[in-house]
Amino acid sequence: MEEREDDNIYVYTEPSESTDSLDDSGPNYAQAENVSQEAAKTEEKNEKRDKRDVPNPFHLLFKVMLNPVEGWKSVRRSKITAEEIQVGCFYPLVALLAVSQFVEMIYSSRISLSTAVENAVFAFVSFFFGYFLIVILLRVIMPRLTTKSIEGDFGKVFVLVNLSTLCMFFTLTQLLPMLWAILIFLPLWTVYLISRGTRFFVFPHNRQITCTAVLCLIIVGIPMFLGWILEKLLPSVQ
Repeated sequence: MEEREDDNIYVYTEPSESTDSLDDSGPNYAQAENVSQEAAKTEEKNEKRDKRDVPNPFHLLFKVMLNPVEGWKSVRRSKITAEEIQVGCFYPLVALLAVSQFVEMIYSSRISLSTAVENAVFAFVSFFFGYFLIVILLRVIMPRLTTKSIEGDFGKVFVLVNLSTLCMFFTLTQLLPMLWAILIFLPLWTVYLISRGTRFFVFPHNRQITCTAVLCLIIVGIPMFLGWILEKLLPSVQ
């Protein structure tokens, strides 16, 4: 550093630095911008793919019913979410079951409108709230039987698909009461679907039968139990 006097003003000169000493350790903004653009393009492609590849819930439902093993494989591969099953399949079938309660007025003159409304509410509540009760019970009971519970998206989808089959079977029973003696056994098919689907869960070998029995009892029994409780505890509307 040099110092010289010029009218009592001291001027300091800084030594010049070569271009080789420039600090290039900072972020490469051009590269960061390219990475950001690539990430945005990838996210946009994923969103388009998700919108295009969303499976049809009813298609998966019938596939499970007709060929349980391959059907459950398709459900797992589809990566369908519980919300998509609820909106696209479960809720419409629960609503259809509730509406089917009014068909009984056609076959029997003793069924009044108020009784049909009551039965429709009971049917809707037993399945709608039954799903949430089933999920809670499985979270409490299954970890005691196995180190890995059926929590997760596939576990919820598994419950929803089986409940959807029950809704279909009970709706058929309401629409065709003359075939009641035959259709009453249809829920056994849901039991079969559950037993075929348990292979996709990690259950201990020595508790495989126990876990399957618990799943069948809870999934099939809870909606029936809730319907029976509502009919017995709530006063009938006359």
